[in-house]
Amino acid sequence: MRCIVIGAGNAGRPAARILNHAGNDVVITDRKPLIKFPKDVQEILLKMEKEGVVLHLGSDMHDDLKNFDHAYISPVIPVDATIKQNIKQNKMKLIKNEDIASIIDREIGIDIIGIAGTLGKTSTTHIISHIFKSAGYKVWTCSSQHGNLLSEIIVDGIIHNYHKKNDIAVLEIPHGTLRLMSQVKLKIGILTNIYPEHLAEFGGSMDKYTARELLIANMPDIFIANIKCRNLVNRNDVVWYGSGGDKSNVQGELVDEKLMIKYDVGNRSGKFQSPLKMLGYYVENSIAAAAASICYGLDEESIKSALSKFSGISGHMEYLGKYCNREVYFDAAYIPEGLVPTLKFFSGRSLVVLIDNPDSSTPRDKYMMGNILGRYAKVIIATGYNETMGNLDMDAAQEVLAGAYNSKALKIAVEDMETAGELSIKYSQPGDTILHVGPGAISAYKSVKFGMLSGIKKGCNKYR
Repeated sequence: MRCIVIGAGNAGRPAARILNHAGNDVVITDRKPLIKFPKDVQEILLKMEKEGVVLHLGSDMHDDLKNFDHAYISPVIPVDATIKQNIKQNKMKLIKNEDIASIIDREIGIDIIGIAGTLGKTSTTHIISHIFKSAGYKVWTCSSQHGNLLSEIIVDGIIHNYHKKNDIAVLEIPHGTLRLMSQVKLKIGILTNIYPEHLAEFGGSMDKYTARELLIANMPDIFIANIKCRNLVNRNDVVWYGSGGDKSNVQGELVDEKLMIKYDVGNRSGKFQSPLKMLGYYVENSIAAAAASICYGLDEESIKSALSKFSGISGHMEYLGKYCNREVYFDAAYIPEGLVPTLKFFSGRSLVVLIDNPDSSTPRDKYMMGNILGRYAKVIIATGYNETMGNLDMDAAQEVLAGAYNSKALKIAVEDMETAGELSIKYSQPGDTILHVGPGAISAYKSVKFGMLSGIKKGCNKYR
């Protein structure tokens, strides 16, 4: 069929690519010319053109709509946009997100484990992948480690036949991607948690954000959810997981650096323990991964062996080594529910915290984050550069520090992470711990990590 995709943004691009891959004639149009898109998006659009998608950028196509019989409209296109009226007048059939999801579902054709939720998706995705690889499976893993826009990464994987080269797919499915994949059938779906986040995208409504995350509950044969979500999920066959004394189907507890798992799922029950190198929030994510592996049918020994060997993922409680006799860690915690467990992990240590601008494309409560940091840190160095959007906002750094007004911590605002790294040496002592937190560890992992370490090395040479 002849399809026009209105809008070359984050929704339109993957929709156009999968429609083209499915054998349709596709044109994607946007008022913005190619040069006005970010460089990485320009590269994707040009790749799409090589694949066969026709680019019509820099002007509208009002007069040419009669050449198409189907249209996909990006959700960001205004309701009263003229092109929407023209599509209606031309009696074109609208392609919905559910139609795109059905194409993705038909294309993949192997068992899928999908992970949704506010926090813990990436870690849970990689722990599950590690367990299945250790058990001998060929695994297509897709997470935010591979790119910020997961719908685009998943479609790219389909085009490159990753689903045909592997036995199982383990896919992180954030809230934006859920909208595009709501009709994809999952063997197992996991909901890690739901916390206030991304609310600016939902008109400030927690109910609307929750409804989006709960789309995962309708997709799988087997649905696994954190017991903390028990009052949110309307499904009577949920496999619950939790830590400590929670009454869950799969319970986990960390005792003397060993993860103790007890489970009662369907016709399987038992308990086992495994050494766990990773602590902090990895504990709960490891329980979720164990629950998925048990439900899929993997044996205890495979799960135990894999958990004992898992050493974490980059940007998530990542240990970077010792510099001038200070231990340095790099973490992506950036909302209260993730920040507190990270900081508690370092309780009792003399802690110097470097925090990049907590805002990404989503504004966040910087005052509250500063308040939390002030309870744990002896030095707080806040940077104003928004690593996701690429702009400097020193007011954001000052707001973080204002939140720690009651704290005795030394508070410093700087422009960038390299300066923060350098000053972390100046205002610390041998034996202290230096910790990075903030969304830059995900959205700009390489540049933020490189900048911080470059600054730390300069500081070691300057202040030793």
